[in-house]
Amino acid sequence: MRRSLVLLCAGLMLATTLAGCLETISSNAAPTVTITISPSGTNKVGDEITFDATGSSDPNGDPLTYEWSFGDGNTKKGMTVKHTYNTADEYTVKLEVSDGDLTSSDTKSLIIASANAALPTADITHYKDDDCEGDDDSSSSQYILAWICEDDLDTSDDMIDAKTTIYLDASESSAGDPSSYLTKYEWDLNINVDSDSDGDPENDVDIEGEEPEWLNVVPGEYEIKLTVTDNNGFTATDEIDVFVNYRGSWAEFTIDGNGTSGPAVVTFGFPVGYDQDTGNTMRYVKIQVTYPIEDDDWVVGSGNNRLDAYVFNETDEECSPNCNTSAYADGDQAFGDCSEDDRCFEQRVTPSHMRNYLEGDWTVDLVNEKFQDTLVKSFVILLEYK
Repeated sequence: MRRSLVLLCAGLMLATTLAGCLETISSNAAPTVTITISPSGTNKVGDEITFDATGSSDPNGDPLTYEWSFGDGNTKKGMTVKHTYNTADEYTVKLEVSDGDLTSSDTKSLIIASANAALPTADITHYKDDDCEGDDDSSSSQYILAWICEDDLDTSDDMIDAKTTIYLDASESSAGDPSSYLTKYEWDLNINVDSDSDGDPENDVDIEGEEPEWLNVVPGEYEIKLTVTDNNGFTATDEIDVFVNYRGSWAEFTIDGNGTSGPAVVTFGFPVGYDQDTGNTMRYVKIQVTYPIEDDDWVVGSGNNRLDAYVFNETDEECSPNCNTSAYADGDQAFGDCSEDDRCFEQRVTPSHMRNYLEGDWTVDLVNEKFQDTLVKSFVILLEYK
């Protein structure tokens, strides 16, 4: 009886210890693996190719080791390595990432052409729209810039949800020599987003064609990639940034005066896109208001008008610091060609504000704390990504 009791207690103690060990082991999650190859597309014999694993990570924050197998019998260790192939062929590159306990791996196919092969070239045509007031972009950098312009909006149009079409053009792409021809034009419309949910954000094909239309594009910043393939199976890629800005304008509407229920408020909503992980980083939200200094119809005392703008993030928390005009004296935020009879102010939301708050649907309140009604001559919301 005593021996059985001892064995039972020992067994319970061992089970408890093992359970603790198993719990410790099970809490460790395997690392994630991301392979980036540069240049992407088809490379030639003798080209130095960079293999990068910096997108890999460990959920537990454990230090990682990286082991590459290039498919030609060669291996290397390190987060970022370089390798040169000596024979034309199609290779499978494998990366193993380990946290010392668990190992994850991924593979990518790589075509190596002969050193004298004529490879295709991919070329995305870039263009820049004039802004909504007719001014051009004088930058020498190559990107696509589009503007959405909405004028004479009604106050019932109080939430911006505009979309546009981007006209993509790969017609300057070419096959490697006159005997070759391009068979595919494949577009990834945001290389930082894994649209097909296969774990690799760089292999998505969102649209195809030499000159396709990219529909229903909302204001934002996008990095897109074109991959062309020729009849020999050789590929080439090109990448470009796309910026979609917005300007909406309202005119000649009245905000009631401060009454028994308190200050009068008119609210407008606008989208804010700011996500550093996906490269969608807005430069400015600009809110511009023009209204008369004096109310000509006011007959009791001073007819001095005063409007203020208060900006709120998606959770209805007031953006700060200095996201409202009541923090400034009249004239501190003047902009443009303002008449001496008017007040013109601009309230800006900058990246420093957006980094501290959520992206999503933000709002701006135009507030009239004066007793007299105020005519808003012009109200503009600008969403600038470039």
